[in-house]
Amino acid sequence: MSRPPSSQPSGAAAVLMLVIGGLIAVAAEPAWRMLTGPLLGLLLVTVLVLMAGPPRSRPGPVSPAPPRSPAPVPPSPVSLAPTAPAPGPSARSLADLSPREFELHVAELISALPGWQAQATRGRADQGADVLASGPGGVRVAVQVKRYRAAVGNGAVQAIVASKAVYDCTHAVVVTSGPGYTRSARELAQANGVGLWQAGELATLRRCARQGVAPPPELLPGRAGYSGQKPKSPGSRG
Repeated sequence: MSRPPSSQPSGAAAVLMLVIGGLIAVAAEPAWRMLTGPLLGLLLVTVLVLMAGPPRSRPGPVSPAPPRSPAPVPPSPVSLAPTAPAPGPSARSLADLSPREFELHVAELISALPGWQAQATRGRADQGADVLASGPGGVRVAVQVKRYRAAVGNGAVQAIVASKAVYDCTHAVVVTSGPGYTRSARELAQANGVGLWQAGELATLRRCARQGVAPPPELLPGRAGYSGQKPKSPGSRG
């Protein structure tokens, strides 16, 4: 706690009071007027001392502040790499693809399945097969890709049945981006063991590719033949 300032006059103030009292006494007694000069000098010195105030203490050496430790840096969040999407566009964008882009997308999607390889054929001399795929156990599949906005008729089924024989394939598939197939196309496909794919089947293959699992056998069997027939030669005919 700080002490309150003292009410007693300081030494210089006491001297000042004595000097003033002496001057008054000198003024009252003519015999003491010879002391007026020394008293005035003493009065001047006292006034200067009072004006100067108490002597100031010199500041001591300032010790340097201790270095501050750096603030801890919070750990940066660990960024997790997003899961790689399945190859090709989603089913909702199939209608935006050109016919050639749709063929390449189907080939890429089948190639992403474990144990499968597929390649889109070129040009009009494809003998009805837009994609040729091969899988485990010597399975070979001829695929006709139809970018339609209407239902696919039985002409596409007839063409892929012929391509199956031309390319020595064990299976045949027609895939469409449209709403589906006509009744006659479904009847002909069932009679010839032709698979009919739509957006739902493509979504199933996309999910299998993402999970790295084999596709359902009703879509792409792992062994040759829907009816247990032996696979034909893997060579293709041009």
